[in-house]
Amino acid sequence: MQTRPFTDRDKRYMKRALERARAVKGTTFPNPAVGAIVVRGGRLVGEGATRPPGKEHAEIVALSAAGSRTVGATLYVTLEPCSHFGRTPPCCRAIAESGVAEVIVAAKDPNPRVNGRGIRYLRGRGIKVSVGLLREEAVALNEDYAWSAVSGRAWVTLKLATTLDGRIADKASRSKWITSQSSRAVVHDLRRRHAAVVIGAGTLRLDNPRLSVRHVMGRSPARIVFASDPEEGYGSRLRRGAKSTRTVFVCPGGKAGTITKADDDVELWRTGSLRTPANLKLFLEMAHREGMTSLLVEGGQKLASSFLAHRLVNRICWFYGGILLGGGLNAIEMGSKALSLRKAVRLTDLAVERMADDIMVSGVPVWS
Repeated sequence: MQTRPFTDRDKRYMKRALERARAVKGTTFPNPAVGAIVVRGGRLVGEGATRPPGKEHAEIVALSAAGSRTVGATLYVTLEPCSHFGRTPPCCRAIAESGVAEVIVAAKDPNPRVNGRGIRYLRGRGIKVSVGLLREEAVALNEDYAWSAVSGRAWVTLKLATTLDGRIADKASRSKWITSQSSRAVVHDLRRRHAAVVIGAGTLRLDNPRLSVRHVMGRSPARIVFASDPEEGYGSRLRRGAKSTRTVFVCPGGKAGTITKADDDVELWRTGSLRTPANLKLFLEMAHREGMTSLLVEGGQKLASSFLAHRLVNRICWFYGGILLGGGLNAIEMGSKALSLRKAVRLTDLAVERMADDIMVSGVPVWS
């Protein structure tokens, strides 16, 4: 779909647009994080990024900043502009009315409501459109959004923190601290970039966590707890903070797919047992409908093993602390669902990052 060769100058402007998008990642759910740059006569005259839901998209922010200088300008945008009405009017219409002469798009939007319609709209109004500049970077930035938009389920990142021999706690169930503060800062950045953090009732009881973002700058996500008892954790930090930060307890019983509220503002989602893949899929569909398009699963052995056993993990971030225990609680326990080496789940897109004496290995499971 590219209509002309991209220059080094084009790449510089798109990199700047991507930087603007990365800066707002985690604040735009359920919308993607998008950056936009307006250039006229070789000069940057406007820039912007997606604002929180219900407010302006990146293209509108950039065009507004440029004002009358949009006439004859080039717009660089990290994701295909929308052409439909949602919470805000379509960006394509504003682009066409602005007098912009050319639009350079990093990646097409796979959302069925867009998926090429924005590009066709602009071309149909005489605007030159080129697609694919720094596409891989743009796709990676919004991999969660793309998955959720196409599948109708929330994207799942599974985060684990273990010793080098794969233990998440010692024999007395103590887990603080297996990894360093440097690793915890990376985990908090992961939280910042996800719509919600998910744990099990065991983690709630043992750690009484806040699940907030403290070691980096950014918003704290919603908190989700899988619990068999809807009254689990009364007096906990999570329940006390439910009025200020969205807090969800996923419980069996009641009518599947329904949402009610407890007296302390905790939302009660009814999906059924962790043992049933259909119930976990229902949970992911509910999360998607509720605008939680990406989830960071930080729960313990049972929760992590359930998501893996039912092949519902999109990316794994595994932190290894530089210590050995020789015993304790395994990170994963699949029981009868354990795989043979021949049928083992392979990871692709592998990356390794070092933090102090820890390392993080991330990758995408290939589910056959």
